[in-house]
Amino acid sequence: MDKAPDEAKVQFSLVIIACFIIKIYVIQEVYNHHGVIIRRLDRYGEREAAGSSANFISFISSGTMHILEHNNDRWILWVPEEKSLRVESDPTEWEVVNTEKPKHNPGNDEKLEAKKIWINLNDLKSLQLRRNSNKMFFDLKDNTTFDVDFQNGDAYNFISSFKSYAILEKSRRSRQKYYVKGSVNRELSKSFAELDLFGEQGNLVARFMKDLHDRPFETTLTAFSKLTGAVASGLTGSARPEGASNINHGLSHGDEYEVIATTSQQPSLGMSPRPEVMRGPPLSVEEWMRHANDDGTISRIESLLQTIFRGGIDHALRYDVWKYLLNYLPFRLNHTEAAELRRMKIKEYQTLCQQWQSFTPGQEERFSLFRDRKSLISKDVNRTDRTFEYFAGDRNPHLDSLNNILMSYMMYNFDLGYVQGMSDLLSPILMLMDNEPDAFWCFVGFMDRTMGNFMMEQTSMKEQLLQLACLLQILDPELANYLNAHESGNLFFCFRWLLVLFKREFSNEDIMIIWEVFWTGLPCPNFHLLFCIAILETEREQIMANDNGLSDILAHVNSLSMNIDRDAMLCKAEAMYLQLQANAEKLPKMACLTLGLAVSVDASAAEQEERFKDTHVTPSDDEDDAFEKAISYSFL
Repeated sequence: MDKAPDEAKVQFSLVIIACFIIKIYVIQEVYNHHGVIIRRLDRYGEREAAGSSANFISFISSGTMHILEHNNDRWILWVPEEKSLRVESDPTEWEVVNTEKPKHNPGNDEKLEAKKIWINLNDLKSLQLRRNSNKMFFDLKDNTTFDVDFQNGDAYNFISSFKSYAILEKSRRSRQKYYVKGSVNRELSKSFAELDLFGEQGNLVARFMKDLHDRPFETTLTAFSKLTGAVASGLTGSARPEGASNINHGLSHGDEYEVIATTSQQPSLGMSPRPEVMRGPPLSVEEWMRHANDDGTISRIESLLQTIFRGGIDHALRYDVWKYLLNYLPFRLNHTEAAELRRMKIKEYQTLCQQWQSFTPGQEERFSLFRDRKSLISKDVNRTDRTFEYFAGDRNPHLDSLNNILMSYMMYNFDLGYVQGMSDLLSPILMLMDNEPDAFWCFVGFMDRTMGNFMMEQTSMKEQLLQLACLLQILDPELANYLNAHESGNLFFCFRWLLVLFKREFSNEDIMIIWEVFWTGLPCPNFHLLFCIAILETEREQIMANDNGLSDILAHVNSLSMNIDRDAMLCKAEAMYLQLQANAEKLPKMACLTLGLAVSVDASAAEQEERFKDTHVTPSDDEDDAFEKAISYSFL
């Protein structure tokens, strides 16, 4: 018996349920703070005269500050309480007296409604803390300023919470001022271990209700689409189940990455074929000794890096060689200089530890940013690589070391602090070094290379994804066009690979070799992007099979974890580079800049540049919003 009629009935029932439930999710409160006084200032910072503006609130009231989500917008809403607080002293000071509760009058409701203050997060220009930690300024893009007084808590708590919903950039001129750069997707701050990447599996109704909660409008319209398809096919069961709904669905022009001319394949660049590439043996003790001089300095650096790039490093040497690769120790130092530098570094690490360990409970209570980061580190430490013997079991001292290093790095680079994913990068380093100071300074060197991946603005991640799309369009235009036509041309399903440099995709031994190759900087900048494309090209048949859509592609990419041939991918990535290098004059400018190749100035290269633009996934003006929405739809 056909199952389509039953499925159609279920879908129809779910759509009816959605029609009732969806109203609940139109506006959602995500934060509130009671006892907040707010007043509007003119552009010179003085309070407006009572009669100078119709918008001025003549009664300064204590109210509740809310952060609300509506569709994909976020708003700050201030609602006054019924008790009015009359100012009976100098109008420029905050002296609140004569609190009274007026008798209820229907007209009062209208007055209170008129006194509500709505601020769209996108209209905020900056937030500025005042010397008194209870007060701050909200500066809007139209030059409006609100003076805000948090009576029942300090403004730092608001800033700490607000960072979960907005991208804040600290001013270089004032440590108390934060510029608002837009909204953020709060789910992006979760570690990938917590993300529900396989939500498509499981019970139909449970899956529908979860999707309805996460994205009600898209889920409802998707259900309508499935129901329509079943009806159109005469309920014969011939309707093909759809994958995840289109990322672009429901987004106006300018809200998403625009896919241009995805139906036609990019003309071939006419490149010469790829050469064959072989891997070599790892750096041996004998080879290392040939580079190490009697005084401790390291010579013939280029040859050394070539050997490491070709075959990695013998495990017995990693403790020493990694310190050089990660800029803990410069190659030029002799034995005495290296020992002195290490002594100084150990002392500096101990100082950093003392700084965060000396915080009293009272200090932590008043320092919400420190407190929140400390809590996040503690949570991540307890779930980082616990299947490895080195971190297994309760009361494991190595977990304490992991925690100490991450806390010290937070003090070392307080502007960046701690972001989930950093513990993934530290874990192999600590297992190798097996002591805190050396592991810390190697981790610092690694973070200096990858810091952009963890910036709240996500500029580096966006740039890498665009570069990846550019290279894929050149190396495998058929796969690139397929992905463009199936909601995946932005390559956001590669986000995890780039964020933690494939840490979740390979065994510990494999990832050590892969990272060593990347750290050499050979054969070009951004070699890790070619490594990505090598994996995608290897899996192209599976990706393109059965007309797979976004959800199927994402599920397949995540199923590759611990099932990728390390050496085969390194060989293929190197062969790709050699092919591109041999045809550099034919490449678009963006590809040359990405790989550090000389940019051609001849007419044919310019023509290829224009040809590439006609088929490439390019960001619209509102790329920040598009990035967050697409990541949300891809990973949740």
